[in-house]
Amino acid sequence: MWGVSVLFAQTGDPSVEASPPAADVSDDRPSPVDAIADTPSPADPNQPAESQSAAPKPEDETDNLMFPDSQDMVELFELFGRLFTDQLISETGMVDYATLRRKRIDLIQATAQLEKIHPAVVMSLEPKARMAFWINTYNTCALKLVIDNYPIQPKWYMFLYPANSVMQIPGAWDKVFFRIMGLEYNLKEIRNNLLLDRFQDPRICFVLNDIARGGAMVRNEPILPDRLDEQLNDQVRRFLKSSHGFRLDTATKTIHLSNVFVMNKNVFLTSEYAEILRFRTRKSDERAWLNFLLSHLPEQDAAWLEANGNDVVIRFIEFDWQLNEK
Repeated sequence: MWGVSVLFAQTGDPSVEASPPAADVSDDRPSPVDAIADTPSPADPNQPAESQSAAPKPEDETDNLMFPDSQDMVELFELFGRLFTDQLISETGMVDYATLRRKRIDLIQATAQLEKIHPAVVMSLEPKARMAFWINTYNTCALKLVIDNYPIQPKWYMFLYPANSVMQIPGAWDKVFFRIMGLEYNLKEIRNNLLLDRFQDPRICFVLNDIARGGAMVRNEPILPDRLDEQLNDQVRRFLKSSHGFRLDTATKTIHLSNVFVMNKNVFLTSEYAEILRFRTRKSDERAWLNFLLSHLPEQDAAWLEANGNDVVIRFIEFDWQLNEK
């Protein structure tokens, strides 16, 4: 289902997620289990020499830890496919949290599977599959955060935010932890450490659930390794097409950008878009943003921006912190 066989290709990528040590199944050295199995038993003087051999090691949980079953990942992506559907998520990325709260069995099973998944399975994924895993994981945890606090109760001291905003949930980004591979991660760690810092691809910003109307649109299908580039590009295109993502005023030579660009400035500065020798009179962050826009805007808007980018005024759209609820 969904071409997930590509998930389990081995890779030589040295970057791995922080996790308990796992056996390297590609290492030529014997594993501890093999070493134990290969150790000769003491000779029994009461037995004939030809019958003296090591007794077979009884099967136990150690073997499962050393050689985890990748079927767990297949099952996890099937659960992602039941969570991220057009029955719960609209074409504009609004989520039916009320229905999800009433029918949360798939969410419960997905989070249980995330806790169960073995680190060695994730370590063995090729880069695109690993990115897809962490994007879906982040978005699943974001759903769980809302459902565990739904309906969101406003706090008097958070009066600057809408009553149903995710900002009303104490410690939403860095104090609420989710069990993944037997460890605990918060949304900030998954987003920054395991996705943006590691892959340095600004398109990721437009596929992660910001749990707000002003943020990225939640996709009503899971992110898949064999469709990753197509899905990421489509997410960027849809976001820039929205009124809260990008607006162009050619009369005043002004572009209005979402604050998503500001909130994720660092990933733009470390991306390939910051290195392109274009818009050289702009500040480094503005140059990266403009080069990114040039790669993802419709042809007519991109042509105008290329001709006027050094002079264009950049203004930012006020971020809408209302819950992205339909």
